[in-house]
Amino acid sequence: DRQAAQIRHNTLRLHIIAQDDSTLNQHIKTQIQLAVEKLWPSMYCNAASYEQAVEITQSNLEYIKQETDNALKNLDAGYTSQCNLEEFYFDTTTYGDLTLPRGKYTALTIKLGDATGKNWWCIVYPRIRCGIGGEYEADNNNTLFETDNFRIKLKIVEWRQDIKQYFASDPEYSNL
Repeated sequence: DRQAAQIRHNTLRLHIIAQDDSTLNQHIKTQIQLAVEKLWPSMYCNAASYEQAVEITQSNLEYIKQETDNALKNLDAGYTSQCNLEEFYFDTTTYGDLTLPRGKYTALTIKLGDATGKNWWCIVYPRIRCGIGGEYEADNNNTLFETDNFRIKLKIVEWRQDIKQYFASDPEYSNL
């Protein structure tokens, strides 16, 4: 539980939601993802902590929106974006060889137009490079590593959370 909470607390995600599910707007979403990711090296290269990454994101929201809207205009999308830093619930997700626990994460959310389409996400901070290591840990560069043991432990943590939530509604079991 503590390990999953620490992962959620120290991970900044990017979440892009497409205008709709049409082929055109899914393509536009992909182009926006590429355009936004080009901003990362200049914005986050000196971020030494999660808190700094969040602060950088907050102070650059208008710039990110401007760059996103410029890309949308160049793509003749006919709509603009909304960019916010917010708490967003994600299911357990896998990014390459890394599995992130479900729960609320801080995310730079970019909503394109009506934002009713499929979404895309990635990790902004820490930048991921998969490799070998202990179950789930950060090296000196804040690079996350995961092993097969982590996936098993993560599933056990989720089952425990589900059981606690189920029994929490019954006063007889509320002290679990």
